Amino acid sequence: MTRFDRGGAAERAGSAPSSVSVAVLCVAFLASAPLWSGRLAAPDGSLVMMLVAGAPLLWVLSTLLTFVYVLPLVAAAHWFGRRRGRGERLRYVVAGTLLGVPAAAGLPTLVLMARAGSGEWGQLAAHGALVGAVLWAVSAPAALAVHLTLRRERDGRPVRPVVDVLLWGALALGVEFVGLLVFG
Repeated sequence: MTRFDRGGAAERAGSAPSSVSVAVLCVAFLASAPLWSGRLAAPDGSLVMMLVAGAPLLWVLSTLLTFVYVLPLVAAAHWFGRRRGRGERLRYVVAGTLLGVPAAAGLPTLVLMARAGSGEWGQLAAHGALVGAVLWAVSAPAALAVHLTLRRERDGRPVRPVVDVLLWGALALGVEFVGLLVFG
């Protein structure tokens, strides 16, 4: 893709895979926000606090999850694909996201269950399963976006800038929230 910059065509700069992952995670966290609170309306006074502290907290959480979970997971899936002689395939990334959840959410849950009394095991297991499901639902799109970004870079095709990811994600969020307001 090209854009006109001061009269001449200039190559449109793409985004790094980590930036794409952070943008996708920010959109995914925002998309799952109604599931966290169970409602769309915020109590009085908390809306300002959410706008002031929410955006930096969302960015920090997305960045942390990108560098600690998503990028190593995609790197391991690509390594496994090259090791098998089949290359960097999408199915290895999807399998990696499914196999990464028990390690990321299951092990801390097992430690908490070992420390807790026997009466709390069921509740802790349910919370661990919920955390694992949310982790997979949020990280799978980011891992796929990183995989596709790396493939586009390797093939020499232009990479979608983060601005496009955020723009289309915000549009999708608007449709989601309007749908929740109308039908929810």
